[in-house]
Amino acid sequence: MKNMILLDIETGYFDVDSGIYEVALLVIEEGKIVLTEHIAEIENEASIHLGMGEGYTDISQNQLKKEQFRKVINTYNYPIVAHNVPFDRKFLVHYGWLDEDYECYDSIRAIKYANPHLFSYSLRYLLNFYNINCPLTHTALDDVRALYKVISQVNPTIWIPLYKVSPKKFKNFVEATATVEGQSTVFQNKRIVFTGASPFPRILMKEIAAKCGAIVTGSVSSKTDLLICGEKPGSKLDKANELSIEVQTDEWFIDAVSSNLDLETATITRQSVAVTSQNGTKGTSGNFKKLPELKGKSVNIALLSRGVQSRVEDILVNHMEVSKINKGTNGYKVDIIIYADDSDYVLLKKAEELQIKTIRLSKFNEMILSEMNY
Repeated sequence: MKNMILLDIETGYFDVDSGIYEVALLVIEEGKIVLTEHIAEIENEASIHLGMGEGYTDISQNQLKKEQFRKVINTYNYPIVAHNVPFDRKFLVHYGWLDEDYECYDSIRAIKYANPHLFSYSLRYLLNFYNINCPLTHTALDDVRALYKVISQVNPTIWIPLYKVSPKKFKNFVEATATVEGQSTVFQNKRIVFTGASPFPRILMKEIAAKCGAIVTGSVSSKTDLLICGEKPGSKLDKANELSIEVQTDEWFIDAVSSNLDLETATITRQSVAVTSQNGTKGTSGNFKKLPELKGKSVNIALLSRGVQSRVEDILVNHMEVSKINKGTNGYKVDIIIYADDSDYVLLKKAEELQIKTIRLSKFNEMILSEMNY
């Protein structure tokens, strides 16, 4: 897809009531940036560097800012692309910036089709994996520019439009698929919690999650892998943020489930846009390059999320033939520590003192895939 409008917004919080503080747009024609638009109103310039909308005022109800946004999308009328587009779209539709039927695509999903072998698809992880030198400041303009560089390098060839689904049709969809045991393992062994008000029946969402391999629980703990949020998520979201647990929207859940099920029999209403694909075949997992430098070594993987830990452990034991896996945060007596990209850890500082080799997860990911055609 050569023509698109890349978008990033900064909001007050996860809930739409928290407002919109920044909107950044890059209009792309034939793969090149032809327009850059930053829509915001500065309140405190000294705080802008903090990111996440800090230093800006809430513009969600600002008619002039809304018209500025609509002028761009009406002039070019290209599809909107964002990283986790259901989140951005939810805010823009809620405040009347964007029509419900406007064509939208999720860059996360497109990149997953291009390279299904990554441990994470966060923007920071992708920048690290593809060795792209670009700041990620959680300000809308910097982040949308980072997304442009990632898309330019990955060059996805399969783009699937975000679809809309009414509660009634979602209920029919769930009922049509919930009886199919083992059809999808998208949430295999993941502990999932649902929270917040939703137009989709929670009991059915929990049922379909279980059919897709999830362990559905009622409260957030250190063992939780994923929190699915509707409106006004409350204390469960606060707890998930404290524990650095992945948080996603109801719309994301529907997309994740649907992309792994046979949609031919499901009563989903898609936008009237066909899948945009030039060649697109998904690779097979498990075809990893062996790393002789890991054979017989002891490796600590405590600094990875639980879901990633299990995948990395399987690769290390079955493909790299390491001697020992350590999952303790005080596990210093090891040869190597593999750690997540997006945090600063006491264990890493201790490892530096003890001259223990450390490998960032995205670098490890790149090393084991270096002979694959991704």
